[in-house]
Amino acid sequence: MRVFTSSIVCGVALLCGCSHVHYVQGSGDAGQFLLQRAIAYGGRPIATNGLATVGGDWRYVQDEFGVAVLFPVSQYSDVDAYLRSAFGPPSFHAGWSVRDIGVAIYLQRVDTNTEVGIFPPMSDEQMARAAKKMDEIVKKNTK
Repeated sequence: MRVFTSSIVCGVALLCGCSHVHYVQGSGDAGQFLLQRAIAYGGRPIATNGLATVGGDWRYVQDEFGVAVLFPVSQYSDVDAYLRSAFGPPSFHAGWSVRDIGVAIYLQRVDTNTEVGIFPPMSDEQMARAAKKMDEIVKKNTK
């Protein structure tokens, strides 16, 4: 649970700083992008073939703590269905835990966005750096 919670914290850090972070416009099948990133971080999908295509508008940002992907809110259902097909039912209301699938993935609707975060397991040192980064981002965004 601690790793899942810390991954959510990292996701919030990435997404809270979106006005200061440069997102890259994605192209092609966003589902394959999500799957490739999850596998690269040690994720264990239950399916990799025959998955639906997730098209449309999407953008992402990646740093040492993971990757955050933004879609329009209208794509929430497609993204949710894709992740469920690839990784099974979510472990928690906000997504999948490292303990269950090897990576932490969260999925949520926030304002006009569908947000997905994919994060590998983290050491205590990495979690401390992520927490420090989040604190800095929050301070910059609340001044």
